[in-house]
Amino acid sequence: MTVRRRFLLTPSFARLIRRERGGVRHVEGFFPEQQDRSSWVRLEEEKGLLILKTAGPHGEVEDQTDIPVAHAHALLDVCAGEVDYTRTALPIGEGHALVDEIIRSRVLQLVTVEFTSDAEASGFRPLEWFGPEVTADPRYTNQSIALRGLDEAPEIPLSDAALNSLIDTLDGRFPAQARVAATRPKAKQVPETRAKAQTGGETVKVNLDAVEEVMMREMEKTLQKGKPK
Repeated sequence: MTVRRRFLLTPSFARLIRRERGGVRHVEGFFPEQQDRSSWVRLEEEKGLLILKTAGPHGEVEDQTDIPVAHAHALLDVCAGEVDYTRTALPIGEGHALVDEIIRSRVLQLVTVEFTSDAEASGFRPLEWFGPEVTADPRYTNQSIALRGLDEAPEIPLSDAALNSLIDTLDGRFPAQARVAATRPKAKQVPETRAKAQTGGETVKVNLDAVEEVMMREMEKTLQKGKPK
């Protein structure tokens, strides 16, 4: 059983994470809802999956089946609704935070952490750069966004503490409470952009001072937009 907690994320943080870590393009098409089950098809780069989620006595259970990419495209054509997003897996301890930048059917940024039990999930304290939690809000599931759409999501304020927390995470530093055995991503992550340079044949890590400078500019732009004219 996989237990998920989901949080909103400010757009500038999502862009920074993707630029630093790359991402994998996903398209999910959902079939009409049924009372005790839901089903959808997922296209991950060049991999097709058919997924069935059923409600059981011990919670929801997901079964995945690999399907040919051509079949995935055919099924997407007859689905009732779709979401299109780029997913970046960012390590936090032994697990990953899954950062999703949804571009269709609306623009939205989310971060999901997966656990193997309810106890693990309830014991996890969100990192400072996470936005408000929306785990219990059914409007923020991919299925709901695909089939029913979503009104405007709340704006997430930026702060120095959140920025510093994200930079620590990108540099592999995070609180001990975040060292949970979360489910690891199954798809190979192929960078869309690379934040590394080659020097003398060796890979050099991006300068995080430069990253922070970029983030400060993003924050200034956001604050300027919010000022009354």
